[in-house]
Amino acid sequence: MIYPVFLPHLGCEDRCTYCDQTYITELDNIDPKEMIKKTLLHHKTGYEVGLYGGNIFGIEPSGLKALFACFNDYRDKISNFRVSTKPVPLVDEAISILKENKVTVIELGIPTFNNEILKKLNRGHTVEDLHRAYRRLKKEGFCLALQVMVGLPDETVEDIVETVENIIMLRPDYIRIYPLAIIEGTPLWMDYKEGRFIPIKFEDGVLRALYIYLNALNHDIKVVKMGLTDNEIIKEKIVGGFYHPAFGSIVKSESFYLAILTKAKRKSLKGHIRVLVNKRDIPHVFGYKRANIERLKDHGIYIELATVDIGHGELILNQEGIEFYGDIYDALEGLKNKGFVRVESIKNT
Repeated sequence: MIYPVFLPHLGCEDRCTYCDQTYITELDNIDPKEMIKKTLLHHKTGYEVGLYGGNIFGIEPSGLKALFACFNDYRDKISNFRVSTKPVPLVDEAISILKENKVTVIELGIPTFNNEILKKLNRGHTVEDLHRAYRRLKKEGFCLALQVMVGLPDETVEDIVETVENIIMLRPDYIRIYPLAIIEGTPLWMDYKEGRFIPIKFEDGVLRALYIYLNALNHDIKVVKMGLTDNEIIKEKIVGGFYHPAFGSIVKSESFYLAILTKAKRKSLKGHIRVLVNKRDIPHVFGYKRANIERLKDHGIYIELATVDIGHGELILNQEGIEFYGDIYDALEGLKNKGFVRVESIKNT
């Protein structure tokens, strides 16, 4: 079990243009002991603690030691830590402190692999910094994850393809996919308000997330999360972008919609079709508020759902006793028709 402790902006020298949390750079500005006590006091032993919301590598070594000292009362309960951070600054002493304190997993934030966009986002690092940090931390024995985003300013389909190519090349232990949310009061909000930033359609943001999701899974890379949770964002301050409480479910539903549509078109199937899936996939086939059923009807496809003992993500289309086997990766063909290329295996460098 992972228990998260959020440290808003702790260690962040620069403020990303889309971020809305209180700007904090020193450990003294927050009371981590109270936050930790509230999170961990009543939990049993053998759990993992996740430190999120700041830039661990941006904390001075003395501050980093002080932060981990706040967990001393719970050391006998904690099995290990995981942290999220920017890839800079990469300091030897900080790496040693993380290892000494049983940090086993590091999630590196890299919203895009386009340096120009990173600069506009005021991230304070480059793609090359990410690769440098990744190689070093991998050599040090950490398990590594990546946090990527969709819907960023000036982002193109080609940028999403570039993100996927890098994910496949680096082969992280898992990834998280975050949709951009425009938060009132941020620099990005000002650009949005004054017409300098016009977001893509929500549907296009879903397709971009889907492309990353399917390619990651297709290369045996876990996707542990898509979307934003309530403890990561203030919903009342969202004025635009791609936030939706069911974003991850919508992306998964889109994979089944495109897979069924693509498979049916390929086999020239129309009319009433029986679709057999794993019982866990039924909600995703229906889609959010049963949207997939209606969308398929628009293409002359009327589906009857049934469950069968097949793998998660697999599907069988049955019409007049003839069965056609497929899976969610058939959606990649549908995405190709929307401008996305299919990414094949890439050697890990």
